[in-house]
Amino acid sequence: MSRQPTFSNTIHLRDFIDAIVDDPTRENAPKYVEIQTDINIFEEDGFCSPNIIAEPIRARIHAYLTRDKRDFYDPNTFFYADGRFSATLSADNTLEISIQALTLMRHPGDVADFDEYRRHLPEQWCPMVTVIGFVQSRNDNSLDPSQPRRFTVETSVYDTLNTGPVQFSVACFLENTKRWQRVKTPTSGALLSVTAKVAGRTTDTNHLALRILDLAYLPRPGTAAAASTPTVTPPSKRSRRWEGRAGPSTPSKKPRTSERASEHLNPSHMNTSPLDDSASTPPAATGGGADLLPTGDTESPSARASSSTAAGPEELSLSLVPSVTPDSETRPHRSRHPPRKYADFE
Repeated sequence: MSRQPTFSNTIHLRDFIDAIVDDPTRENAPKYVEIQTDINIFEEDGFCSPNIIAEPIRARIHAYLTRDKRDFYDPNTFFYADGRFSATLSADNTLEISIQALTLMRHPGDVADFDEYRRHLPEQWCPMVTVIGFVQSRNDNSLDPSQPRRFTVETSVYDTLNTGPVQFSVACFLENTKRWQRVKTPTSGALLSVTAKVAGRTTDTNHLALRILDLAYLPRPGTAAAASTPTVTPPSKRSRRWEGRAGPSTPSKKPRTSERASEHLNPSHMNTSPLDDSASTPPAATGGGADLLPTGDTESPSARASSSTAAGPEELSLSLVPSVTPDSETRPHRSRHPPRKYADFE
């Protein structure tokens, strides 16, 4: 790879403290410490391979601890830690794991009485890691087909101590179980995310040996942002269940004057009864101020205007309704006599 990107490779472990000292990589920083330990490695669930050495691996954990909390991390204290890690070879060609602790906790109890302290500790447990990297070209023709399949992942993590990326490789093993029988060995150049347990170190390359628990293929950098042709997804049957429904309706408004007038003309709106013949006769207009005045041609336009103004809105609407009597018949008119107070004017 021409330029290896950095990833967030993490490790989670729980083990015993061998020693705790000031961090040698940070001068004049007494609150930064280095926890030295040999992380616990053992064969688990019958998983073994002649290509793996299941022995403890030296680890150096860099963490930030105040002086009062540092006193709780004595030797033989059982602790829990997780953070970014890198696995590289030391000066004497020994595999060593460097961890930038993000979380660090101790198991409660009095370490001075170690026999009582260890009675409440959890059982042995191999460290777990999550590694993201590229698959290197394979050269496993010499491996026995009865042994777990193997491939190498090259990765890189940013080291805050050296203020730069640290590249390293890990050897991944697929055990011979039904779960992994049909899983093909990843091809060279594939970008993977691997979750695994630390099984030891390899005999030939002295790389960190990982027993795969899960793996996932990731898009290569730069290809995720490439333009892709949008795919048209056919509508599901569930979405068609909402078709054919009635649209939203608004509440009806109050009928206008013309609508109320048409209701009087439509016999279907009348409350008719087969025993009542009067229902077929349209209702007579109620008397108003205009009925008290003489109906003749001598009526002045101003009087007609005043009479229409004095009438209510309902009476006015009824006066606009045309007569429902046939054109051939003449509507009878009652002879009306003015009140006595108008008799002197005749």
